[in-house]
Amino acid sequence: MLVPNGCTVSQPHPYGQGSGGGSDRVWDENCADGAELSVMRRAFLAAAILGMALSSAGLQSTSDAVSKSNGADALLQSGKPEQAIPIYRALAVAFPAELSFRVNLAIALYKAGRYRQTIEECTVLTKRQPDLLPAWLFLAASHLKLGAALAAEEPLRKALTIQPNDPNAHVMLADVMLATAHWTEAADQYEITEQLMPDSPRVLFGLDRSYEALADESLKRLEAVAPGSAEHLALSAELEFDRGQVAPAFQHCRQALALQPSFREVHALVSSIYETTGHTDWAAVESAKAVRDSETCAAPSPECEFLAGRLREIASAKAESPNTIYWQARAFLDLSRQAFGRLQELPPSRERYEAAAVAEEKRGKYPEAAAAWKKALQFEPSNAPLRRQLALALCHSNDCVSALPLLKEQLSREPSSAEMNYLYGLALTSTRNPAEALPYLETAVRLNGTFLPARAALGEAYLEAGRPQPAIPHLKASIVEDETGSRHYQLAQAYQAAGMRVESSAVLREYREIISRRRAEQPGEPNITPP
Repeated sequence: MLVPNGCTVSQPHPYGQGSGGGSDRVWDENCADGAELSVMRRAFLAAAILGMALSSAGLQSTSDAVSKSNGADALLQSGKPEQAIPIYRALAVAFPAELSFRVNLAIALYKAGRYRQTIEECTVLTKRQPDLLPAWLFLAASHLKLGAALAAEEPLRKALTIQPNDPNAHVMLADVMLATAHWTEAADQYEITEQLMPDSPRVLFGLDRSYEALADESLKRLEAVAPGSAEHLALSAELEFDRGQVAPAFQHCRQALALQPSFREVHALVSSIYETTGHTDWAAVESAKAVRDSETCAAPSPECEFLAGRLREIASAKAESPNTIYWQARAFLDLSRQAFGRLQELPPSRERYEAAAVAEEKRGKYPEAAAAWKKALQFEPSNAPLRRQLALALCHSNDCVSALPLLKEQLSREPSSAEMNYLYGLALTSTRNPAEALPYLETAVRLNGTFLPARAALGEAYLEAGRPQPAIPHLKASIVEDETGSRHYQLAQAYQAAGMRVESSAVLREYREIISRRRAEQPGEPNITPP
């Protein structure tokens, strides 16, 4: 057999994450990595079938070829794909008519992280045998590994014409649609995959993200077609409450009820707000107003469809009026919450903690998000996107110092990223070493001169390094977005240190005006008032 020996089906676990608790069965972790494990399984099976064709053909040196291939298979299974590659390559040259060797070569290249070479091999395979499903899947998976989501779309659609029910093609296409902001098709593809793999963390995470994005898109639609309407205000309040913004949500609820006093969903949301803020007696009053009488659903309506739990039907229906857009958005939100809830009930997985991290970030709780990103990384310690998200969460938590190793690693991958140079420089300024931070902040500004946070940080670093003159133009540019007055104060300091006292006095006056204005405009959060 010309495939890795011993790649047997292991205990069930969720779609290739090795985290326990799924219904789909995959190959042993040694046979592949991450979410493409069952893709690998199909490739191994295809190679096995093709390999049997070689043996039955009675070709010269077949036994030697099988022996060499078995040796390469053992290397591949033991995590030594680099050593297996030259063997498979030699076999592919020696037996050019037998595609099984090229399939195994593609597998080895993929496992070795040589995704561009995998693409080359799979391109050859698809040209020689256009209906070879594993070649299209590996081609797409390699593009995804390289971050080229758009390039993965065509191979995946081709794979689905070959095998319409292949869950790997559906879930990867869903990932592509999610990455390219095609939320509706992403949700559709995840729904299809969910029927095939109901307990897949990857699928549930995708459903959560897709439906939440569709709800956000609905809010934008309402803002465009009916700004300030009861439906617009009600949906704004729902999303704000989800994000922990209780006071704005309450204010928007009050405004929605002023326009439509009988809006039951808004009364229910006000009740939840009261419960959250410890006003249980007020909550009971609002909850009573949310009760529907027997005539509520006497005639068909989006509200009644929603109450009947026909969420997917509402989600897929055409919505044009403010009322139908609102109820469709509510369906999107409930579908998102259902997927998130089911994901959190599954055994620990990367996706479970990733979803928790995203939820915490949405509420502005970055320390909690950082803790969740760390747990997600326990499942995939070398996952670069996860490490990047952890670094960002730490910086948002005012702990850029802890993020320094992660930022340095990410910067080595993205040396031309203005954002990464800025964040690494910002982290270095936290160590009170502005001289060390300057080269990175200068690079960030050179890469993107309109990146005002980087210009502000560079100006501050120059000032701390005792170089007020070069600090001035950057601080001057950054005061455009200065809502707190801090940049004005730093600019005044730079002018003063540079001996430009007139300019310093003028900017200080502006600084005092900002502070006075903020005090006057800061009434505090709206009170949570009784019903």
